Amino acid sequence: MEKTLNSFSESARKNSWLYRGTIGLRFLLSMGFIPTGLVKLFGLPFSNLGSSNPVGVFFDMLLSTGVYWQFLGGIQVLAGILVMFNRTLALGSILFTGIMLNILFITIGIGFGNTAYLALMMVLGCLWLCFWEWGKLRVLFFDPVPFLSQKEDSGSKSLELSVVEKIVYGTGYASGLIFFGMTRGLKLPLGTEIFLVGVGLVCLIVAFILGFKASTRLAETKL
Repeated sequence: MEKTLNSFSESARKNSWLYRGTIGLRFLLSMGFIPTGLVKLFGLPFSNLGSSNPVGVFFDMLLSTGVYWQFLGGIQVLAGILVMFNRTLALGSILFTGIMLNILFITIGIGFGNTAYLALMMVLGCLWLCFWEWGKLRVLFFDPVPFLSQKEDSGSKSLELSVVEKIVYGTGYASGLIFFGMTRGLKLPLGTEIFLVGVGLVCLIVAFILGFKASTRLAETKL
C-alpha cells in the first residue's frame, strides 16, 4: 500500500493541473485563516451572534478564556503562513488538518447547519495537502527513504509557474486576503468588497487560461 501511495503521489506532483490546483488550495486556506486568526490573536470577538444563539454563546465563552482564544488565533495564523512556503508546507498541512478536524467536530457538535459540509470539504483539502507532501511525511510511518531523488525532483521544474502566473496568483491571493479581512472587521471604503471579488474572479479566469496553455505546452514536449 505504501508503494502505491508513493506512486500516486509522485504522479500527482507531475500533473500540471493538480500542481496549480494545489497552489490555489494553499492560497485559499491561507487567505481564509490568517485574517480569522488575527482577530482571535488580538483578543477580538469573532462574531456578533449574541447570547440568544448557541453558536454565539460558544464563541463568547471562547473569547472569555483570553489567552486560549489568542492561542487559537496564533495557531491559525501560523498554519496560514506555513502552507505558503514549499519548505514548510508539510508541517503546515499537518497543522491545518488538526485545525480543520477540530472545526469539523465543533460544527457537528454545536449544530452549525450546512457549515459542517464546508468544514468537511476543508478537511479533505488538508488531507490532499498531506498526500501532496507524502514524500516528506512518510518518514513518520515508514523507513526514511527519499520519496523523490534529486534527479526526479529536478524534473518538476517544468511545472513551475511563469512570471505572469505568479503575478496573477499573487494578485488573487492579496485580494482574497483583504476581502476575508473585511469580513473579519477590516474597515475599507464601501464597495471595496465587490471590487475585490471582481479582481479575484478575473485572476481565477486568467489563471485557468494560463494553466491550460502551460498544460498544453507540457503535453507537447512529451510527444
